[in-house]
Amino acid sequence: MKILPQLSRGKLSILKPYLPYGVVESWDDLNPKLYHAVHIYWLKFYGMWYNRHSPRCLYFWSQIIYTMIVLWLVCLLPAVGEIEYLLRRKDNVGEIAEGLYLFLSEMYTYFKVAVFWLNKRKILSLLKYLHCKEFEPDELEHREILRDSIKTSRFVMTSYSTMCVGAVSVAMIMPLAENFEILPTNVEYTYIDVDKAPTYPILYLHHVYYKPATCIIDGVMDTLLAAFVVCAIGQIKILAFNLRNFEEIAMRRRKRAIAQRQFCGEHRQHYIRLVLKKCILHYNAIIKYVSMIESAFSLASALQFMLSVMVLCLVGIRFLSIENPRSHPIQIVWMAIYLACMLIEVFILCWFGNELILKSLELSMAAYDGPWMKLDPKTTMLIIVFMERCKRPLRVTAGKIFTLSLDTYTNIPCPGSRVKTSTVASEDSNCQYGRTSGGGKPQGRSSWTLMEGSGNHQYLSEALGNTLQFGSPKDYHSY
Repeated sequence: MKILPQLSRGKLSILKPYLPYGVVESWDDLNPKLYHAVHIYWLKFYGMWYNRHSPRCLYFWSQIIYTMIVLWLVCLLPAVGEIEYLLRRKDNVGEIAEGLYLFLSEMYTYFKVAVFWLNKRKILSLLKYLHCKEFEPDELEHREILRDSIKTSRFVMTSYSTMCVGAVSVAMIMPLAENFEILPTNVEYTYIDVDKAPTYPILYLHHVYYKPATCIIDGVMDTLLAAFVVCAIGQIKILAFNLRNFEEIAMRRRKRAIAQRQFCGEHRQHYIRLVLKKCILHYNAIIKYVSMIESAFSLASALQFMLSVMVLCLVGIRFLSIENPRSHPIQIVWMAIYLACMLIEVFILCWFGNELILKSLELSMAAYDGPWMKLDPKTTMLIIVFMERCKRPLRVTAGKIFTLSLDTYTNIPCPGSRVKTSTVASEDSNCQYGRTSGGGKPQGRSSWTLMEGSGNHQYLSEALGNTLQFGSPKDYHSY
């Protein structure tokens, strides 16, 4: 969502309570709420956001009632009609496949909502963690990186939801091409004839409401994870900038200290060590943040991958079961668009998961690109240990089974090849970005032996004044 000009913001200030955060408000403070403001806005609009009012408050019960009405209209009522339709079409494979892939995709949307509600504490902890001091921008370049990542997060949510609603609009006009003999979604109800007036017009209007609502809720659930990952990628870009330019940043801090009369004659190396210390603390914060993302979204992502494979197969069966495709052009277009939406849905998660892996691997090279040759051996050791830590990339998995990456996306039908590809990629990336111990080959998976054997972990803690707690190398393999 684009930033509105200052004049337009003034005119729309009256609509501030009814628009997502960041449409009217300024982005100057780069509030982390901007990442998820559009998502939260639509969840509140459909009553799917967390009810944080007291049970003694009228707003609490009002939201409960509103949420139940929305769930009845967009989830329960369509589910009953679709199940009844499937039970009456036991002998037609094509119609069963069509009804089943629509039913599964819609019901899974609300399963994701249920998981979202169950993980309330984890999601709210993630939103709160975005405000930690390690993620605050210190330099002008940091602000530009954060601004770009916020734009990306909001753009993905808005674009994907708009695309899904546009795809549903094709289903809305499909009854026109079929002489109003069908509904946008095949449903039937006991004791009700859906093909006669006034039942058909009422059900058609109901479809006009619930289909876009389901698409928007599904788009929010899918891109919410992407928004959290985009934030992590933005923080990694900031960290890479700091590593490449730690000397310049140290001089800026020194000048600011002099301007604020806080300079006490510290040497240049003192400020460089402060910058490197903050880089390590920043990286630890990113590691914890990524682990929190996986804990909150791992189950939903795994089930989404499995459902996507099932829906793709059902769409193929339905397409092959159409006897005369030329006489049903709108239906063919609808299935093609629906298939594209399902593929893009998974692609978004895999793309940003892959970017997270690549950007985290680049941290080792970013540290190597910095002006470390001018430093004393004690300070250089901080960079060496940091580079060793960066050999294992950050990643988000789906149920500890699939790694969200482009390798997974291109191997969805074959779990065995997926695991093998991910392992090879991890080993190759370690060899490419890693360093050697003793001038030999890059160590890859055995790189932690260097840290344990030489005592660098203890040295790093002492060098930073015992303020960092990296944990044992065994702990890092869980990320």
